[in-house]
Amino acid sequence: MSETPPGLALAEQADRLFQPGDADRRWYVLHAKPRCEKKAAKTCFDAEIRHYLPLRQSRPRQRKGQRRYSFDVPLLPGYLFACCDAAERLALLRNGYLVRTIDVVDQGQLLEELRQIYLASAGPADLTLYPQLKRGRRIRVVRGPLSGVQGRISSRKETFRLVLNVSILGTAVAAEVDMDDVELI
Repeated sequence: MSETPPGLALAEQADRLFQPGDADRRWYVLHAKPRCEKKAAKTCFDAEIRHYLPLRQSRPRQRKGQRRYSFDVPLLPGYLFACCDAAERLALLRNGYLVRTIDVVDQGQLLEELRQIYLASAGPADLTLYPQLKRGRRIRVVRGPLSGVQGRISSRKETFRLVLNVSILGTAVAAEVDMDDVELI
């Protein structure tokens, strides 16, 4: 019996989620009204529309004399992604949670970028919103919790910052990685 390599099941989940649409269905960026991202995602879920809302844990907070708590907040505030046809897209716009939808010209690039963010967000690394970098070298993490994730890298003090771009939004997310755990592509 062979042992499944770590992260393989996660990679398979990502492959299933981020499949290209068919002739009628395409991936769109959904621009949500402020603080409506989760409601829009629930609408997609209820309508059985394939979607992705990247989330991260908020910093733990504590009210006076109470326990600490944290909750999931959107990693890319104001945006989620859905694969839908024209009728479903119109229904989503009418639900009151969206401002607009953004057509994606390069479906393959968007799906690969979302796949990389999905894989990185499943690990223990702390992802933060980061402005998109135009320069930097493309790398692949070869060891550690982010093994297999590809992105661009920028130097920061003694550590490196792995930057995963979402080109259509002009933004990116970043995670700290050890320089020994990466290789150039």
